[in-house]
Amino acid sequence: MAMAPSEGGFNPWPHLAILILVALLVFAWGAWKTMESKALAEEVVQKQTELKKYEGAREKVRELERFKEEYTIKVEQIKKLKQNQSLLVSLMNHLVEVLPEGAWYETLDQKGGEISLTGKARSIKTISSLYDKMVSLEQFTNVLMGEVKQINTRGGEEVYDFKMTFTFVPEGKEPQAEGDVAQAGPAVGSGSPSRGA
Repeated sequence: MAMAPSEGGFNPWPHLAILILVALLVFAWGAWKTMESKALAEEVVQKQTELKKYEGAREKVRELERFKEEYTIKVEQIKKLKQNQSLLVSLMNHLVEVLPEGAWYETLDQKGGEISLTGKARSIKTISSLYDKMVSLEQFTNVLMGEVKQINTRGGEEVYDFKMTFTFVPEGKEPQAEGDVAQAGPAVGSGSPSRGA
């Protein structure tokens, strides 16, 4: 049979209840903090996973930028090749256009903007005709006649080697005054007397 506390004696039950309540509160707070820590840890893991995805995306973007840069360079190179190809086709068409009968080209070389060619002709007059035709076209500028030399072929036929330099301007140039064209006649120098066609 339980004994009731005597009047004025110590009653432990209220203190025990307070201790139990405090213990429950501490336990509940600890459990809540544990759950909060677990949630934060899961959030950190989730954020790290997202960061890894973004890192992969950044690497992909950098790779795409490199690809774009390489593609741009290749496109520019192709454009230059097409321009050079069309320039060469235009040059050859104009050279064929001015080539008189009895002359032919042998070599064609370009250094910077200057083009030099060598060829052969059956007479000085033919070479002079070639020069005059080139000067008359707006696409040829700075046309200079180089050395002209007479040679003999195996069949005994006399042929002339010639050299020329010029600049090719596909868009054309400003037309020269007639006096300028007359003054810019071919500077023909040969090792033998001139011959007619």
